[in-house]
Parts: sequence; structure tokens; C-alpha cells
Amino acid sequence: MRSRLSRLCLPAVFQGVFVTNLAHAQSVGAAGAIASQESPVIALIERMRAAGQTLSFTGTYVHQQDALLQSSRITQIRDSRQSVTRLQTLEGHRQEIIKVPGEIRVYMPDEQRVKIDQTGQPRPAFPAMIVGSPATVLGSYEVIPGGSLRIAEVDAQEILLRPRHDQRWSVRLWQDKRTGLIVKCQKLDREGRTVEQAAFTSLNFSVKPGPASGSPSYAGAKDWAVHNASFAPAVSAPPLKFRPEALRGFDLVGVYERHGSQGLEMRRYVLSDGVATVTVFVGPKSKESPLGDRPHRTGAVSMLSKEFQDVRLIVFGDVPPEALRQFVQSIEWKNTL
Repeated sequence: MRSRLSRLCLPAVFQGVFVTNLAHAQSVGAAGAIASQESPVIALIERMRAAGQTLSFTGTYVHQQDALLQSSRITQIRDSRQSVTRLQTLEGHRQEIIKVPGEIRVYMPDEQRVKIDQTGQPRPAFPAMIVGSPATVLGSYEVIPGGSLRIAEVDAQEILLRPRHDQRWSVRLWQDKRTGLIVKCQKLDREGRTVEQAAFTSLNFSVKPGPASGSPSYAGAKDWAVHNASFAPAVSAPPLKFRPEALRGFDLVGVYERHGSQGLEMRRYVLSDGVATVTVFVGPKSKESPLGDRPHRTGAVSMLSKEFQDVRLIVFGDVPPEALRQFVQSIEWKNTL
């Protein structure tokens, strides 16, 4: 079954189904058969995507980036009034992140500070790892269903997203067979080594009834210092020019700007393949960048900076360091902020 579904998820051009000397009618028939065969894989991807956005649940999960391991509690409530996702760190610096449609608030009680982001651009985050359409995901990944594994007391199915191009990590997911929610995720390098992973250790879909609340857990948070980190959609902005082959499969999904007292402070370009995201920040060279032109990696996130005559680019991406370096080297920038 595994090998059969692996073949079916590939578009016809990758499978070599069509032979150049076949009649046109035969080609049309084969194309229709492939589309029909792919539908189970499309349904599988859509089920995982929808589960992360629509289900109500609460649980505890661990998140590992290289040698750093952190546990967090997550509660997601979807009701007729609003949708709220609450994430609380359970060790280290205290932090609570509350997500409602169109806004993210990060509460930092140790600093008596709250950061607000109303940009509204969705970014893959456990367990909502799929943010793009099935067609977008299939354009960059081969979907290979695997075996079963018990995770956080639920019966889960393994699904490997194997990249069609070198510019991304392999992603191994396990989804709850009953609900479709992703309960474990690993990002792997070319040698199959895990560079980042997250997994539930406890999970409960019987969330206590009650209205979804976007209020923080900390008393007195309304009096804390507020930092607005929001970006607004850019009405007009210079295009981000780069060689398409340097970041194949990624589409520009948003361009945003942030203005301050001195005018435009920063512009942000967001590219995505439905699973991974690359973000380019463009701003003035006001001070020395903490990053150099050599890529750094933390877990699955690579980052580096590049300077032009009047601007500095700071680039983050859920891609291998060498892929990010090639992408940044291909960027052309001739316009000022």
C-alpha cells in the first residue's frame, strides 16, 4: 500500500506516465486517471490542514531545536463567537502567546511587556504545520504514507513529505487517525538526521465547554508596556527580484510594511510553499546587523543578512542554510525604501 500511494501522489510528468508517441485521446485518459488516483492524497493533506485550524483541543507538547528542548501547553478553542489558540511555556522564561484571527499577542510577565502583531500572515506552527492548499504542497513535496505509531495515547499514521527540490527539509508527520490533527512532526536533513521536532505528550479533545477567551492569564497585564510589531499590507512596493531556480516552489504570499515617526521603517516579503516559509526583511542600514552574510541555523530555521548600497536584508527561512544562501545571493535590489 505504501509504495502504491507513493506513486499516485506524483503528477504525471514526474511518473513518466505519458509516452510521446501516444495518441492525444490516450493522454487525456491517462491524465484523468492520475487526477482520480491523486484525490486520496489531496484529501489527506486537506484533512491535516483543516484539523489544525478548526479543532478544539488542549495538550502538552515538547519542542526540540538541536540540543534545546522546551515543553509548552497549548489550548485551542473554536466556537461560534471566535477562535482562540493559547500557548504557554512550561519552563525557562515565562511566556504566553494568544492567537485570535488577525492578531497575535505575546505576554512576557518577567519583563512586564506585551508584543502585538496584527499582520495576519499565517505561518506554519505546530500542530498547524500545513498552511497551503494541497496543490501547493504537492508541487513541492512527494507525499508518502507510512505505518502506525501510538503518540500521546492516540493512534497515529506516519506521513512523509519528501521534497522534490533540494531547497527544503524533508518533513515527517504523524496525524491522529480519528481527527486528522498532526500530533508529531520532524524536520530532517538529507542524511535523515532530525534538525527539529515537536510532539504531543498529552492530548485531550474534550475541552471544557465555555466561551473562547482571548484574555491573558496574568493579572495586571493591561498595565504592561506595549510594543506594536505589526506590519500593514503594502499598497505598492518594489518587487523582490531573485532567480526562481534559487528557491523553486516558493510563491510570494504577502508584502507588508511598518511605518514609524521617520517614515517607512521596514518592509517584509513572505514566501511559502504551503509547509515552509521564507521571510525577507528590508530596512535601512541604521546599525550593524547581528547577522553576517554567512548563514546561521537554529533547528530548522536558517538566517543571514546581506547589504546593498542603502538597505540591509535580513532573511529567515525554514530551509537548509545552503539553500537560503543561494537564494539571498540571487536577490537583486536597486530601489531604496
